[in-house]
Amino acid sequence: MSSNWQPKAWIAILLGVFLHAFTFLYLNRAKLFWGYFILISIVSLVDWKFQTPVVLIFSLICPVHAYFVAKKSQPNVPRRWFSKWWGIVAIYVASILAIVTFRAFLYEPYIAPSSSMAPTIKPNTHIVVSKLGFGTYQTYGVTLLDKEIASPDLMVRGKIYAFYPPNIEVPYVKRLIALPGDTITVQGQSITLNGQQLQTELLSNSDAISLYQQVIGDQAFSIQQLNARSPKNVANFVVPENHYFFMGDNRDNSVDSRYWGSVPSNHIIGEVVYILGD
Repeated sequence: MSSNWQPKAWIAILLGVFLHAFTFLYLNRAKLFWGYFILISIVSLVDWKFQTPVVLIFSLICPVHAYFVAKKSQPNVPRRWFSKWWGIVAIYVASILAIVTFRAFLYEPYIAPSSSMAPTIKPNTHIVVSKLGFGTYQTYGVTLLDKEIASPDLMVRGKIYAFYPPNIEVPYVKRLIALPGDTITVQGQSITLNGQQLQTELLSNSDAISLYQQVIGDQAFSIQQLNARSPKNVANFVVPENHYFFMGDNRDNSVDSRYWGSVPSNHIIGEVVYILGD
């Protein structure tokens, strides 16, 4: 450790503008780094929820604070390893790898842009997808692994999943209706699964929309019908091996397995485990 080193203010300012909290590693101030890192992480989550750019304010706060810290630094304070260029790079790279690993293999946030899952998921609602065990691991548009689901038990009729439809590279979010080997018939809002009609109860009715509750196994959920549109029907479709049949809750305004068929196992991203605003 060097005892006569003093940080340069201009370097601290540049790092503060572009790397925010990481400038305080250069300044030999680990506690300030962690304080800003946690605060910026919290603000980023709030920005994600409300779709705001508040986190950009740290491009001003961090360099200003870093400037004053640099000016007041004492040359007799021992320089720690993390304040050196390779220490900053190592910690920055480790942070990026941790974020990528978390998003690719564990949990990833998404924004549902359409109304195809209304009334359950409204347009522009924030959701979180659990990915561990589903085999298709990707984030930021880069696929790291593309395998079959580790355990078919992860796929439960009635739950909501994110996946890539056949020949479509944009992730969709729909409700799982039928498993491999199931025979499904869709007639309006009526669904027959393996010869048994799903329990469907009318909740409310207006000129434009009819709202129903539907039950699959122990999963009960709401679906809606747009009365001015004709439903898309399916007759006696047998779901192939290692494939799954999905439908949107907004039955008359959803492009799903009724249109592009069943979804292969290695296209499943994960289960929707959190819907912000619920």
